Amino acid sequence: MPSLPSLPALEILRSILLLLAVASLGTVHGQFWDTVYRVLNGDTTQGPDYDTAYVASYRNDLVLSPVMFYQQNTLSLQRRDGGDLTFSTNTPVQYGLALDYKWLGVEYTASIPGMSTMDTTLGTTESRGLGFGYTGRSWWFRNFIRSSKGYYAQDPVLLVSDWEEGDPYPVRSDLENVTYGASLNYGFNHRRYSQTAALWQMERQKRSAGTFTAGATFWYSRTRSGSRLLPPNEEGEYYTPVSVAEVQRWTVSLTAGYAHTFAFWKRGFLNIMLIPGIGAQEQEVRGDDGSSLNSGWSVGGTGEVRIGTGYVADKWYIGLTTFSFVSSGEVLEDVRMGTGYGNLRLAAGWRIKGAGPFIPALGL
Repeated sequence: MPSLPSLPALEILRSILLLLAVASLGTVHGQFWDTVYRVLNGDTTQGPDYDTAYVASYRNDLVLSPVMFYQQNTLSLQRRDGGDLTFSTNTPVQYGLALDYKWLGVEYTASIPGMSTMDTTLGTTESRGLGFGYTGRSWWFRNFIRSSKGYYAQDPVLLVSDWEEGDPYPVRSDLENVTYGASLNYGFNHRRYSQTAALWQMERQKRSAGTFTAGATFWYSRTRSGSRLLPPNEEGEYYTPVSVAEVQRWTVSLTAGYAHTFAFWKRGFLNIMLIPGIGAQEQEVRGDDGSSLNSGWSVGGTGEVRIGTGYVADKWYIGLTTFSFVSSGEVLEDVRMGTGYGNLRLAAGWRIKGAGPFIPALGL
C-alpha cells in the first residue's frame, strides 16, 4: 500500500496548485482586457480598418476644443381651439471645452452671467450640459445630460390678455428642465464613411460617402415649476388640467436612418443625418394640487436631424453643427403634448501629437 506524501511534499503540492490558480485568473483577467481593447479599438494588428482613399485619421492626436453651444428647449400644451401655449428657453449661449482622443469624446458647457443672454426682454435662462461618448468605426454611442432654468411664453396673449407689442414677455423663472438622452447606432458603410469625421473632426472625409444606420434611442425629460403653468381663468381652454405644474416623458425607440458626408475643397465637408424612430413612450402630468395623469406606455414617434459643416486641417479644425430632436404623443385621449430640443454647436480644435497613451488597456 503506497504511503501518504510527507508534510513538505503536501506543502509543495499546495503551492503549485495555488500558483496555477493565480495564473489561470491572470489569464482570464488578461483575456477580459484583451476583449475590451478589441471591442473599443478594433483589431489594430491588421492595419487600417477603413479605406484610406476615403478617410484620413488623426485619432492618435489629443484634441482640445473651445466650444460655443446655443441651446433651445420647448414645452407645448395644446389648446381646445387648435392652438398651443409654448414655453421656451431664451436660447442662451453656453461656453465650454471639449476633449477628444481616440474613441472617447467629453464635453462640458455652461451659460455665463452677462455673456449668455441674447434678448433680455425674454428673461434669463441658466443652462449647462455634460456629454460623453464612444465613436468607433461601426458603433457610435453618445449620451448627455442638460439642464435649463427660466422660460418665457412665445405667445404672451395666451397668458396676459391685454399684452401689447413692446410689453415685457411673461417669464417663468421658476420653470426648469432636465433632459437625459442616449443613442446607440450602427453604421453599415464603416470602411468609407467616418462618423468621427462628421461629429468631432478627429478624422477627415477625403471623398464623399454615406451609410445607412440602425440603432436605438432613449430620452428622459422632466419640466417642472414651483406653481401651475396655466392661469386659473383658463379652465376648460386646454386639454391639460389647469393645475399642471410638472411634465415628465420617457421615450425608448428603435431607429433607422441615413447619414452622408459631402467632401469638397479637399478639406471641407457637409454632413447631413436623418434618423426617424418608432417605439414606446410614457408621459405624466402632475398638478400643484397633487393630481396626476399618466398615459402608461404607448406608441410614439421620434426624429433626429443633424446638419454639420466645417474645415479640417492636419493641425486644427473648425466645425459648425446643428441638431434637433422632437417627440410627441398622448398623455390621455384628449391630452396631447410635445417637447422639442435643439442646439447649435461651434467649435475649433487644435491637435496635440504624442500626448498619450493615458490608459493603454482601453486604447487611450
